[in-house]
Amino acid sequence: MNKSSRAMVSSVLAGLFFVGFGSQTVSASDDTAKLKELERAMTAPAEGAKKHYKTRAIVFDNDPQAAAPAPVAPAGGDCSSLQADVKAITVDFVIQFKLGSAEVAPASEPTLREIAKILSLNPERCVLVEGHTDATGNADRNMELSHKRAGSVVKFIVEKSGIDRNRLVPIGKGSSEPVKNLDPYDPKNRRVVFKVVS
Repeated sequence: MNKSSRAMVSSVLAGLFFVGFGSQTVSASDDTAKLKELERAMTAPAEGAKKHYKTRAIVFDNDPQAAAPAPVAPAGGDCSSLQADVKAITVDFVIQFKLGSAEVAPASEPTLREIAKILSLNPERCVLVEGHTDATGNADRNMELSHKRAGSVVKFIVEKSGIDRNRLVPIGKGSSEPVKNLDPYDPKNRRVVFKVVS
C-alpha cells in the first residue's frame, strides 16, 4: 500500500471514528452551552430594573442586621401566582427519568446538580419548570406524567441546593407543545424546560 492510499484509509477511519463517537461530544458540549445560557439568564439584570452604581456607604450603627438590606422576596414571596404568558428566558434540557415514572434517572443527576448551582445564583428570580412529553400514549396520562416529572425536578433541585421552594413552579405541559419542526411523536419532545422570569 503506497503513502497516498494509507493516508486516505486513515482519513476514512478517522471520519468513521468521529461519526461513531462524535454524538456524545456534541451532546456534552450542547449541555455545557445550555448551562451557560441558563447562567446568563439567572445573572442578567431584571427587565426594567434600574442600573445600580457601586458606592461606598458609612454605617454608623453597629447592628449587623440593620446594615444588611432585607432580601427581596420573588413576586411577593410566592412565584406560583405568575401568569402563564410571563416574559421569560427559556432553556430546555433532556432530563432522563425511569421508564414510565417521574423518578429522575441517575444519568441526569449531574446535570440537575449543575442547574441547581446556577439557579442559586440569584435568589430573587422565579423559574418555571415545565415537563414535556412526546405524543405517544394517552394525552391525559402524558399531562399528569409531565407535571409529576416537573415536580420531581423541582424537588431534586430544592433538596440539593436549598433554594426556596416558592421560587420554582412545576408545570406539566404533556405533549401540547412539541419542539418546533419536530414530529410530535419524536422522543426528543421529552424534555424539561426552565423559564427564568425576567
